[in-house]
Amino acid sequence: MTAGDDMEEDWARYGFSAELVKALFHGLRVGLYVVGHTGKILLVNPYAERLLDLPARRLIGADPHDLLHRNADGSLIPREDCQILAAFTEGVYVRSEEAWFIRGSGGLVPVGVMAAPLPLGGTNMGSVVLFYDLSRHKAVEHKQAVALAALEKLTDTLSLMAETSIVLASTLKVDEALRRLSRLVVPELADWAMIDLLGPGGRVDRVAVVVTRNGSGVERKQWEGPLPAFPDSSHTPTARVLRGGPAELFGPDDLAEWNDSGKCDVQRWRPYLELGAHSIIIAPLRTPRRVLGALTLARYKTSLAYDSADLSLIGDIASRAGLAVDNANMFEEQRRFASSTSHELRTPLAALRTRLEEAVLYPTEVDPLETIREARALTDRLETIIDDLLVSARLRAGEPDAYEPIDIRTLVVKEVAAMAGGVPVHVDADRDVNVLGSRIQLIRVIDNLLVNARRHADEKVEVTVGRVEGSAVITVCDDGSGIAPQDRERVFERFARLDEGRRREPGGTGLGLAISRDIAHAHNGTLTIEDSPRGARFVLRLPLTDRRS
Repeated sequence: MTAGDDMEEDWARYGFSAELVKALFHGLRVGLYVVGHTGKILLVNPYAERLLDLPARRLIGADPHDLLHRNADGSLIPREDCQILAAFTEGVYVRSEEAWFIRGSGGLVPVGVMAAPLPLGGTNMGSVVLFYDLSRHKAVEHKQAVALAALEKLTDTLSLMAETSIVLASTLKVDEALRRLSRLVVPELADWAMIDLLGPGGRVDRVAVVVTRNGSGVERKQWEGPLPAFPDSSHTPTARVLRGGPAELFGPDDLAEWNDSGKCDVQRWRPYLELGAHSIIIAPLRTPRRVLGALTLARYKTSLAYDSADLSLIGDIASRAGLAVDNANMFEEQRRFASSTSHELRTPLAALRTRLEEAVLYPTEVDPLETIREARALTDRLETIIDDLLVSARLRAGEPDAYEPIDIRTLVVKEVAAMAGGVPVHVDADRDVNVLGSRIQLIRVIDNLLVNARRHADEKVEVTVGRVEGSAVITVCDDGSGIAPQDRERVFERFARLDEGRRREPGGTGLGLAISRDIAHAHNGTLTIEDSPRGARFVLRLPLTDRRS
């Protein structure tokens, strides 16, 4: 028996065979290289070639540290800091859960590594290194991290929305609720925020400005207060949003272009001008019936710019705020309505009761026919008040009505022609002034304005109908004593009647102008009182079906 035969018997004792050695070398899906006592690679297996995208001839004889070992960013690891090299230089066993090898193509591959010292005879010491691909594992980790981040973001969003609802429901005072909302979104979603509410006649009231400071929101009350209405010609983002447009997002380039074009109004955009912004979102405080205001959030360069997901989230928050404002307004309005209605109904009811009780107590002294006539008159007044209240309630509830194309010139001319006697009414109306609306409701507005103007006019009433920048504009002017500026909004309140009105029409309900404004709002328009050289000047604006000027 030869020495070779003895060696084969020794290998066989350990279970080795030629087929098994071949399978281990060629079929093992783990990279293998062996380092000799000189620190150079002596041997590699085929899987190492494929994983490293390097042929065996490039690997054998090379220093594995210089050729392969890298940091995660691709930089070379100092030899004294290389854990894998320690198996050779220090003769210790090494295991690394994550290391990086550079491939022949220049890319990095994450690997798990096991390295052990390897005696090579005598005092010579090398090492054997096994490594395996972690790419698939890293991909799974990445997916899990992305999913976890998305879940955390969703949880944060749901938590924020819940907190938003709690804040908005915590008080029925509109200004306080919106200030609390501003302090919630700053610095959670923005570096500064402001909230504008639409007032009568398109006037804007800035109710909250909050700026981040030391990780919390600080109010800037000096920037709050009334602002002028946007002119019809304004096409600024806030004006578009307040007119019913969707939420808008502006990045750094948009803001630079916007500022350079002169679109940035100094008074309205003082926070932007003084604080600056890298990204802005303007979202409408909207209800199903109308837009109540706008929420503006801004971020500095130190924060991430807003994206479409932020636009959707902030739009949702603004909608919730709009509903909260609407609910608070409705609550306050219902409270005033109940108080006013009780008073207005109690007066004729008390008079009716008095007349009837007099007739019962003093039958011989009271003329029954006169009592019946007075009772009928009081009943008619009650019926008128109730009818007007029902109309007002339907309008405020946003009950749908049949809308149709309406030629405003024709409608106005017909209503003026139907008025017999009294103060003359002169009409100057452009042609082709068309709106979409309820004919019955718009007739009621025109009639209310004409009757009101004739009641207060001295000699004449003038009515004009025209087109102004996308709106049908109907003005009704009288030459009477006019309405003082401080009373121009009060006359639109329910049951509000000035002394002049009570004197000229004692039996009025005080609901006509309130209903007229509600009808204007239901048609996405406005009804206001504007300056006039003499008398009162009522202006009704309605969207044209054809928006050309």
